[in-house]
Amino acid sequence: MKKILFLLFLLFFLFIFQKIIFAQDSFFSQVAIYFKVEDKEAKPGDIISKKGEKLVRSDRPYDPDLFGVVATNPVVTIGKPEKDALPIITSGITLVRVNGTYEPIKRGDYITSSDKPGVGRKAPVPGHIIGRALEDFDGEEGLILVLVQPQEANFEVKQSWEKISLWEAIGRIVTALERDVPRVLRYVFAIILASGSFILGYRAFMRNLREGIRGISRNPLARHSIRLAMILNLIGIVIVTLAGLGLALFVILV
Repeated sequence: MKKILFLLFLLFFLFIFQKIIFAQDSFFSQVAIYFKVEDKEAKPGDIISKKGEKLVRSDRPYDPDLFGVVATNPVVTIGKPEKDALPIITSGITLVRVNGTYEPIKRGDYITSSDKPGVGRKAPVPGHIIGRALEDFDGEEGLILVLVQPQEANFEVKQSWEKISLWEAIGRIVTALERDVPRVLRYVFAIILASGSFILGYRAFMRNLREGIRGISRNPLARHSIRLAMILNLIGIVIVTLAGLGLALFVILV
């Protein structure tokens, strides 16, 4: 009899304990802080970014300034609901406005910002995210539960490029490029600088070679001085070309 009572007491204790733990998780996942939001059209579920000292709705994919989400029904709020202040959840579980037409969202997918103000989307490639989806969604726009944890996520893209259309592949490439426009521009500038230095150096070398051969054929007695001038010009061309390539490398590394 004592063993049965002890077993019942143990089961009751475990039941109460897991309820307490669950309640604590729900409590801490629904704590929001009131912040002044400059964007007048921000509403519950919208993704918020911090631009300088202002909080506005995010409006570009993989926004590096992701801050949090406007809470829908927070359990606890910190601060006062003053004018233009909204409850923001910066870490925890809350409803987030997403769009599933870019790509269907599955539970566990990373969610990032999009070009639609305040609306999230699935992150098909690594980059800055607002959190991870806790449920599926494939509609045009709606609210889903998301574990909000703004960060830069690095993950392996598991999709096979052989199974997607050309336009979808181009779209993914464009999305990846949009994540870091300054870096892309640096690479483009470096490529132009390096190729331009090489082409100009090659053309200058060929022109110098042709003029040297013509000079020697016209005045054989001055061939030594002409050869010396050709060598000096060649050294100058090599130095200028290497300087251009070095500058291109510097642009990439900085």
